[in-house]
Amino acid sequence: MKRIVRIALLSLALPLLTDAGPAAAQSAGALGGFKVDSTLPIEISADALEVRQEEQVAVFTGSVDARQGGVRMQAQRLVVTYDPDSDSDGQAGAIRRVRAEGEVFVSSPEGAAEGNWADYDVASSTILMGDTVTLTQGAENVLAGGSLSINLDTGFARIESGGIRADGTRERVSGIFFPSSDR
Repeated sequence: MKRIVRIALLSLALPLLTDAGPAAAQSAGALGGFKVDSTLPIEISADALEVRQEEQVAVFTGSVDARQGGVRMQAQRLVVTYDPDSDSDGQAGAIRRVRAEGEVFVSSPEGAAEGNWADYDVASSTILMGDTVTLTQGAENVLAGGSLSINLDTGFARIESGGIRADGTRERVSGIFFPSSDR
């Protein structure tokens, strides 16, 4: 059975998942929408949690589901690295990096992104996803590429081409867009 772990109970390992500042209030481009209000509580559920104090790491495994406001991240494994010497609003142990692995899915009310892995750099408030990424908005607009960068402060998303195919050509960004009938 899954064990729900609330962020308030993990003050040692996870004091602030998004302590990089409040999200911007403006909407970003056509496929943006991954803004996060860092003042909202974070709830994480997983099959297991391992805290490695000496390494400054907390590892959540097994159908990990992390939520903050309207943004949700799902993965098979979530590795949280924190800095015991940092001081964020009077608390030591601020989060430095979050690495999600295994069928990573990030969603918000405005869109969703899928990839094989994701790195969240707290200082820059960015998520980098890789290894064949798909970004969707609504039920119809879809972009695919090799990597995706998301700025959580602004909601801006950028997708880039992938690697070299077996035939020597570069995998390119591709997309399908349906114009809105509402103006």
